[in-house]
Amino acid sequence: MKGKLAEFCASLVANRQKNEELSPIARASICTLVAAGQSERSVADLFHVWPSAVHRVVEHWKKNHTFDSQTRNGRPEALTRREKRYIICMVKKNQRIAQKALINVLDRWISLLTIKRCFRAYNMRKWKAMKRIPLTKEVAKDRYDFACDWLENINEFLRVCS
Repeated sequence: MKGKLAEFCASLVANRQKNEELSPIARASICTLVAAGQSERSVADLFHVWPSAVHRVVEHWKKNHTFDSQTRNGRPEALTRREKRYIICMVKKNQRIAQKALINVLDRWISLLTIKRCFRAYNMRKWKAMKRIPLTKEVAKDRYDFACDWLENINEFLRVCS
């Protein structure tokens, strides 16, 4: 019986990352085992958590009669998920869009740093620059000729550059 209980408890927290919250089902199981007479330390060993975590779960149940997470403190986000998706879609459609145009898209003022954080969340860096150095055919040919000339003497080029 004890082996099956340990297997059951381990399956409840199997995919849990370090410092990740316990699921409501795991919290309910913890409270059930403590109410059944198990010590908090033995329950902590079964669920692979600290005994203080078990104690907090039991106290939270006694105080609030819920297994849900508590609300978090802190400032609310400036952009909603819909606004973030809209900004990302705009940049993906037109990468030459100006920064001020992105800021003015929404009905309220947001900072450029907020938009940059939004990009970072979607693993994007920054949008392309509006103005680029023009590359004429002559300049491109000169660059190509330069690279071809040094290709034969690559070792000397590396020595000169470093």
